[in-house]
Amino acid sequence: MSLTIFPTFFPDFRCKAGACRHTCCQTWEIDIDEDTKDYYQTLKNPLCQELRQWMGTSEDGSTCFKLNENGYCHFLNKDGLCRLVLELGEDALCDICREHPRFYKYPCGAELSGTGLCCERTVEEIAEHLPLTFELLDPEAAEQKLMTVTFSQLMDELFLPLSEEECHFTLDLSPKAVSAMLDAMADTEPIDAAWTKDLSWMQACAEDLVNEAKAHPPKVPAGFWDAIYQYIIYRQLDLASPEDWDQPAVPVSVLARFAAESTLFIYLEAMRTGDPFRAVSRWSEQIEYDTDNWRDQIEALTSHFLISNH
Repeated sequence: MSLTIFPTFFPDFRCKAGACRHTCCQTWEIDIDEDTKDYYQTLKNPLCQELRQWMGTSEDGSTCFKLNENGYCHFLNKDGLCRLVLELGEDALCDICREHPRFYKYPCGAELSGTGLCCERTVEEIAEHLPLTFELLDPEAAEQKLMTVTFSQLMDELFLPLSEEECHFTLDLSPKAVSAMLDAMADTEPIDAAWTKDLSWMQACAEDLVNEAKAHPPKVPAGFWDAIYQYIIYRQLDLASPEDWDQPAVPVSVLARFAAESTLFIYLEAMRTGDPFRAVSRWSEQIEYDTDNWRDQIEALTSHFLISNH
């Protein structure tokens, strides 16, 4: 198989820049690739001294931009725009700054691309393009035939054994499901103190939160939760069919379970805050963009799946 796959909204995706409520330049240390680092070292303009002053070393030894006392990238101006782009152009950005939140993965011999859910524009795009659909492009075909498919059809195209029921989100607000999900979230390394505080409140007030959700569900476009659930699975499909054949494949049903727990959390976080879009991004920052957190969750679900099927 040779396919290029992306969500329908992907080609038109544009960063919101200064209009974003939660900029990518906040609280994240951005690694600088070696080529860009070398480029910065050769700059002769007035910005070069600042660049070298604000380049540091992260815990893993890689070069990164240091954050200022407010937890922001030093090069973010008061309007939420990057000074490097304004003064030097986008070509001056390091790989992560240039590509984020785009991703590229390679399961089943295909290239999957899209944008991460930590980005509020991604969540808005999903909400504006319901139901979630994908474009399939054959780069080896003379006419590069393009086909639009649903998530269920995509699973069939990739020969991934996900049932029609598993292709859609089922909201389970039972005490057992909510408790298991919150326990799983509590086992993750917190992104900040607010995560720990908010999660503790959710655990203490789970029954009231569920009752409120049943009486007054979060107001979102029809099909929104289904799309978020499907997109979370889509983001992890390389685990079901690793590019490296030495890596064990994660059963796609485990990815569905991971997506179901994640979407349940997002649903209740939306109830807690009244902000469904931000709830998605908040989950993504904590789980999707923390390698250890999502790996630990998927490994735990895989172990449970294998035990249950013995």
